[in-house]
Amino acid sequence: MTTMTAPAGPGKITEDDGAGPVRQAAIHEEVYQRLRRAIISGQLEPGRALSVRGLAAEFGVSTMPAREAIRQLAAQGALEFTTTRRVAVANMSREKLEELGDARLALEPPLAARALKTLGGDAGARERLADKLLAIDETLDKAIGQGDSASYARLNSEFHFTLYETASAPVYLGLVESLWLQTGPFMRVVIGRLGTAALEDDKHKEIVAALRVGDAGKLETAVREDIMQGMSNIVRGYSSDE
Repeated sequence: MTTMTAPAGPGKITEDDGAGPVRQAAIHEEVYQRLRRAIISGQLEPGRALSVRGLAAEFGVSTMPAREAIRQLAAQGALEFTTTRRVAVANMSREKLEELGDARLALEPPLAARALKTLGGDAGARERLADKLLAIDETLDKAIGQGDSASYARLNSEFHFTLYETASAPVYLGLVESLWLQTGPFMRVVIGRLGTAALEDDKHKEIVAALRVGDAGKLETAVREDIMQGMSNIVRGYSSDE
């Protein structure tokens, strides 16, 4: 079974001998969050095998927090157990793609609208968020121009979740994260197959523009169209694999 490169940034997690229950819980959470971010941002491809010992070694922790992180992500559908009881990043099927696309369309546009509602009439807050999103998107555009699929996948997830986290809606956000945990790895593979040029027509700038003027309807429409474009690319990539 292969191990993985330490996700979501270098450096090991400090795990002191004899650490108390609070510290142990924090270590479990940090391992889980870093592995989760790596999957959402497409750093791990579908079918990629993981091992408890390998993950523990990468982070410099004991096997317990590594095993717990794997268990949590398997429960969320991001990881799956093979017929030989090995654990791997979940694979994709056409039926699963369709279901994930429908679920994203149902959840993400209203979550974006909630983010706008949270900002209320604070035009300054809208501008600051819009500027932050635009900066991410400009870096993303450079990744597209350079054919850098890894950076694109990471920045695309950063763009969306910077917007969604503004909503302060943990139930919605948790559901959306579970969907990205399942689509993120495959999106990275699709970009590799189709090339980054296929990503140039995203709706990120429309999302930023709608946010600046505080138009919830236009914001929802832009997010919906962005999802449809992204999922269409994934379907194309899946079809080429078949």
